[in-house]
Amino acid sequence: MKRCWQICGVLLFALVTVSCGGSSSLDNTEAAVYLTIEVTEYNPDIDICIQAGDISVDQMEISSQLKNPSGAISSTDDVTLSRWVITPYRTDGGSTNSPEWSYDHTVFVPAGGTADLENYRVYPLEFLNEIPLAYLLPENGGFDPETGNTNIRQSLELVIYGNTVSGKRVATRAVPIAFNFFCLEQ
Repeated sequence: MKRCWQICGVLLFALVTVSCGGSSSLDNTEAAVYLTIEVTEYNPDIDICIQAGDISVDQMEISSQLKNPSGAISSTDDVTLSRWVITPYRTDGGSTNSPEWSYDHTVFVPAGGTADLENYRVYPLEFLNEIPLAYLLPENGGFDPETGNTNIRQSLELVIYGNTVSGKRVATRAVPIAFNFFCLEQ
């Protein structure tokens, strides 16, 4: 019985320790900087029947800012981003999402600076033939059975992961990129 109380005490201590951890969105990485993405230009309307290549964003900017604005910045806070993760989610009331996609591509962001990107892909062409977007193709009926609509609205949530020069993990804040998928060949 005494052993049971000891185990319960240790478990209670572990639970309290874990639950008291900080959860600020600025502190979700080890790095002294945090990164934000601003999508400045893209085409949100995608006709899946005539789309000829991967879905891309025409222009976006990744900004690096110090978590502590009065802190010192150095080149060890420069960031090399390498893993792009895109998680689609429905914004039209449907529940079936397109598949998550990730790929490796390197982008350098100087500490306290920006990286201006042009024509970066955010979703592969072949996923336009996967459920739920495949429902919009004429051979599959041309409408989404969940909503009854001839279009599907999804946001592609983009997060890019990497490391600072000093080896600290860092990730961009998640940014949703809204798209309206349809097929006019009906």
